[in-house]
Amino acid sequence: MAPRMILRMALAVVLACLLASANVFAAEPQNQSAPSDGMDAKVVAPVATEEPGYQVVDVGVLAIRGYKATINRWQPLMGWLETQIPNSYFRLHPLSLDELAKGVETQGLDFVITNPGQSVLLARQYSLTWLATLRSPLNNGAAMQVGSALVVRADSPYQTLTDLKGRRLGIVSKNAFGGYLTLVYEAQLKGIDLPRFVGEIIPLGFPLDNLLYQLDDQKSGDDAAKDNRLDAAVVPVCQLEQMQAEGLINIGHYRVLDNQTPVGFHCQVSTRLYPNWSMAKTNRASQSLAKSVTQALLALPEDHLAAKTADSAGWTTAVSQLAIDQLLKDLDMHPLQTPWWQRAWQWVKLHQQWAWFVLAILVLLNAYHFWLEYRFSRRGRELINTQRQLNENRALLEHAQRIAIAGELGASLSHELNQPLAAIGHYCHGAEVRLQRGTSPEELQSVLTLIQQEVTRADSIISRLRNLLKKRPVSKQPLYLHELVNDTVPLLAYEFEQHQINLAVNVSGEPYLQSLDEVGMQQLLLNLLKNAADACVQRLELESSGTEQIITQKPYTPTIDIDLRYQERILLLTVTDNGTGLTEAASLLMQAFYSTKSEGLGLGLVICRDIAESHGGTFSLESAMGGGCQAQVAIPRKLEPNGA
Repeated sequence: MAPRMILRMALAVVLACLLASANVFAAEPQNQSAPSDGMDAKVVAPVATEEPGYQVVDVGVLAIRGYKATINRWQPLMGWLETQIPNSYFRLHPLSLDELAKGVETQGLDFVITNPGQSVLLARQYSLTWLATLRSPLNNGAAMQVGSALVVRADSPYQTLTDLKGRRLGIVSKNAFGGYLTLVYEAQLKGIDLPRFVGEIIPLGFPLDNLLYQLDDQKSGDDAAKDNRLDAAVVPVCQLEQMQAEGLINIGHYRVLDNQTPVGFHCQVSTRLYPNWSMAKTNRASQSLAKSVTQALLALPEDHLAAKTADSAGWTTAVSQLAIDQLLKDLDMHPLQTPWWQRAWQWVKLHQQWAWFVLAILVLLNAYHFWLEYRFSRRGRELINTQRQLNENRALLEHAQRIAIAGELGASLSHELNQPLAAIGHYCHGAEVRLQRGTSPEELQSVLTLIQQEVTRADSIISRLRNLLKKRPVSKQPLYLHELVNDTVPLLAYEFEQHQINLAVNVSGEPYLQSLDEVGMQQLLLNLLKNAADACVQRLELESSGTEQIITQKPYTPTIDIDLRYQERILLLTVTDNGTGLTEAASLLMQAFYSTKSEGLGLGLVICRDIAESHGGTFSLESAMGGGCQAQVAIPRKLEPNGA
């Protein structure tokens, strides 16, 4: 992908995120009451009526555990600052990662309090001045207390990070520092690409408590819950111990993998520790106010309520963020890092000879690719033309076979037409006699009606033959298959009568319309019935000549059964005869141009199979249980738009 295209895509993603984000720091109501919970709450208390010299200070804080927990942790600090800085009101804003960055960008905040990863990302993009860093009460007052704990259930079989290959890992966010990035960096130092090493990463978002709740809730449950369960979760350091102290969880239900707790530190941690949370001023706050806030923070006693609720031993001067810069740089996430394509261009300028060599290889590969595409395209066109010719030849063969069938049906059609013509002559002669006797024309109406019926009958016979001979594109229309059977059987009635072949038609099930090719299905039926009749005639000849051994004392009665079943999901047509049966394997008989008849074309069964498959069905041929042959066509049911 071209670098310009990648840059445009990146800009589009950033723009979409900015447009989708709520306007966090628009003008807020002055008398908004604090909601019970939710990340979108921005005001924690009503603003007092402003007096001369009275200032409102907006402080944004990263709400990693939700609105209530953030208020409980940081509101006492706001109260301490108000006592140390007269005529001031510090308004607390619990915010998400994106909302905090938006507030700094739009200068909707005076100060921010956030974790070290977010602080570096913000400070390298916007003008921030870091004032102080929290001291850890668990690490001898040092400012190092941010890391990740890789947590599993106590009964889990996993012992180290390497056991989580292909497993499901729950995190708060892929941008969370203590809740994800520190563990990714720790794994990278061990030679493990964590996002690719685990099977799936599930971001659950804030508050962080949900990670531990979901991990424990899935300890027992139904099969569906077990299929979607988390195998492990990443939480910030001391999250387990803090929720245990608050009575929210039983720490005995959990276990931390790769625990490397430092000496004097009282929380389990799976990574090295990084600087604690820090407070910084934005361009909106004045230098004098920043100085007063810094002095107030450093003066906060470690046993004060504001220090304890913030899980700290007070504040110290801002510590170096070098370790965090190195972490983000190694993860290719540092905001000051140039895009990969710019680094690639710098490399090209330093190694021009290799760049020209690679470019030449790419040009040759592209030329070879285009040549292959040209060859494939030409061969494809040749194959399409060949396929079209084959289809045309097959259509011609089918048409020739229909004409051959029509020739064989000539005698039958002659017999069928003779009957209505003889009846018409008889009725006309009777009408003439009646007229000679003085019968009125009105009394001849019944005779004329009978003549019209016979004319219609003759016309239908000729129409069926015309449709069979007509060469036209295949078109399907909703039809009842049993009606098509009833229209086709009379075409062979004379042959059946001549050879005394008994024909039985059985229809079962509730008839329904099926999208069928009328001429194709009629041709299939004629082929099957003609083959069945030929087999019966051949057996009659064999028995009359004494060639075939008579097994039973009963005289042979040639029989053809047509069984049509309207099933719920399939339309099943079976034609069974008691003729000579299969003399060759069914697969051989259904090969093109192979026939056991001296004058056969070897196309009848092939065309039957193609017609069945054109309807999405199947065609099979096998020996009947009582001797003879059984041909079966199965067509899946397709509901018509009217629901028939």
